[in-house]
Amino acid sequence: MIVREQTAGQAITFEQYVIQTDSTLQVIIPFRIRYDFFVFTRTVTEQSSAYSAHGEVSVELIDSTGSSVARKIRQIDLTADDNTSSALKADFVQHLFSFQLPHGKYTIVFKADDKESRRQFVDDRKYTVLPSGTALQSGLIPVEHVLDSSFVLFNLGGDVLFSRNFSFLFLSAKQYTAARYSLFKVQLDDEEKESIESDIPVSIKVFGASILDTHANGQSVALTVRPGDGSNVHILQMDGQQLRQGRYELVLSFPDSTKITAHFGARWLDMPLTLTDLDAAIEPLQFIMTKADYTELRRGGRTARITKFEEFWKKKDTTPATAYNEVMHECYRRADFAFAAFRTLKEMNGAVTDRGRIYLLYGKPSTTERQLAPNGVPKEIWKYNSLTKIFTFEDPSKQGNYKLAENK
Repeated sequence: MIVREQTAGQAITFEQYVIQTDSTLQVIIPFRIRYDFFVFTRTVTEQSSAYSAHGEVSVELIDSTGSSVARKIRQIDLTADDNTSSALKADFVQHLFSFQLPHGKYTIVFKADDKESRRQFVDDRKYTVLPSGTALQSGLIPVEHVLDSSFVLFNLGGDVLFSRNFSFLFLSAKQYTAARYSLFKVQLDDEEKESIESDIPVSIKVFGASILDTHANGQSVALTVRPGDGSNVHILQMDGQQLRQGRYELVLSFPDSTKITAHFGARWLDMPLTLTDLDAAIEPLQFIMTKADYTELRRGGRTARITKFEEFWKKKDTTPATAYNEVMHECYRRADFAFAAFRTLKEMNGAVTDRGRIYLLYGKPSTTERQLAPNGVPKEIWKYNSLTKIFTFEDPSKQGNYKLAENK
């Protein structure tokens, strides 16, 4: 895991897929908006005390002359039982727009509005371009294979989920049953590409004489293969379990010399924030490694420290067959909590305080008791029932600087 890469932060993503026929383009624009883009307010009634939010999403297509040729609007009405930031970030609303247009080049203007705060998101940098000079009738569409002929869009701006298998769908008038592919990891800070796999033969499943239907219900966007004329739906299955988080380039070559290139990312959606900064990720490790190893880890340039960081966590990975490291995730989930929960005026990073250190090592205590005697020293007592451990922290200065005073 290279901690410099963070692709999980966008509250709004949308994609565009173009499926061509002889005379028209079908432009499909799915979108995904995280709940925390909206402001949720509470209206207590006899029937409900949930929070609600309201918004609007629109897509306008502008042709090469600057004229608006199509526009669609969708109203967004949401409810939530919990309007805390962490809860809202965990939920999404998903839907799509679909247009039938003449062949051409169009600018997509995507807008999302929150009616409560008047907050607006606008993106007019996306383009749909007619695929030309190729037998393919569409680009590669990243999906999760659900059933034999049913798929769910990841709907992450063309990206896939980190450490998960996925597939690419594409349409063609021809039927391709085999191809070869090369996969490269794209570095964000230079022009070099790391070769992951080169010229690998792969079989392709084909649904002959078929087309794709789109379905959306607010929770997901699905694609279903059904009989149709003039197209063949192809499925290229990919093993994504070992793909590290980051950006990738896939080059797919067919026996008739047709070639298509796709760019996509692998996203860790609930990646701990501490992992987005190398120095912040290294600092808590002083509690779980020897002093000599910690000193060595901090030495050298950024690339060298990233390599040593990854090697350390690789040794602790209980599921080496996947890129996802559960042990590392739990460590930095705790570090994220401790960073904010135990910070003080003297130490802004709560993960390196005494309470942060114990939380990092043992997790959430079974019980927490705080003693605030008027003339005594404030105390916190953490009990871990399953470990038969009790930790007592004291704050003599009465400024929130709790120090470990007793360990039973």
